[in-house]
Amino acid sequence: MRVAAVVVNWNRADLTRECVESIRGGRLVPTWTVVVDNGSVEDPRHVFADTAGSVCWVFLRENRGFAGGANAGMEFALRHGAEAIFLVNNDAVVDPTCLSELVKALERDGSLAAVGAKTLTQEKPPRIHTAYGVLTYHGPLVQQRGWMEPDVTKFNEFAFVDYVSGCAMLLRREALEEVGLFDPEFFAYHEDLEWCVRARAKGYQVAYVPTAVVRHRMHASTNGGGYLSPITYLSARNAILFVRKHASLRLQTKYAVHLAVNLMKDLLLRWRRKELAGFRLRLQGVRDGLLHRPVPLERLGLASRATWHGMQQEQREDG
Repeated sequence: MRVAAVVVNWNRADLTRECVESIRGGRLVPTWTVVVDNGSVEDPRHVFADTAGSVCWVFLRENRGFAGGANAGMEFALRHGAEAIFLVNNDAVVDPTCLSELVKALERDGSLAAVGAKTLTQEKPPRIHTAYGVLTYHGPLVQQRGWMEPDVTKFNEFAFVDYVSGCAMLLRREALEEVGLFDPEFFAYHEDLEWCVRARAKGYQVAYVPTAVVRHRMHASTNGGGYLSPITYLSARNAILFVRKHASLRLQTKYAVHLAVNLMKDLLLRWRRKELAGFRLRLQGVRDGLLHRPVPLERLGLASRATWHGMQQEQREDG
């Protein structure tokens, strides 16, 4: 199986290089390793100077988020004949056998649109960051199974699931051609869930492969997490977009009730922790999802435009 690895970089070439080195140091090396620069303010290529021959570059003038950046990388890979695409967050490090385990699972079952890895934290000792996701239509919309579990030996069984994390997932070419790419309106967060739901609606399955492992430096690609973060806004906004796009009236009602209760509980919690600014950011995300507003990139500190390359075309491929 001819695999293309796709990694999206935005102003963190140091992390991206570490990720790329782990991918190319694995037992199964992808045919292509595609780095999508998502409108970084500085040219990232000097960080890869001694690995330039092993990297294919796609340059975007502006930050399109993970969804848009990943789409540009997947389009490149599909044009060049990739049979599967290995999406990896640039703040993750891939274990040597990760890709080979994912490929083995995808080749074994033709009904699978995508398979996902077990994600551990990079702290010592590590915890499980996430195993797989369950769509609940409760306040946060989804439940991450294994979230921050200290016993990394748990969640060690292969499973068909609602969705797997875009932190490290392998997608089948035929499924991408039938289902389409990520919905760019999601920008970042819940785009993996939305794609897996579309794939399953087409009759495909999605599976969790615990023998495939990545280690994730949480939120490093966006310079940290915390409640007062673009992540809070994007998760709230995109949950609303997802419900509007995919939920029946009954499920929309269920989600609305759970969301109202969850917001009241969250307000009390954030008031006690003196984190009301973060709660207001969450409310703004809910409002913008309901009003179908675009992501306010400037206000969230996510806007950037690459002026260093001086290219006439929006994309260029090197390597």
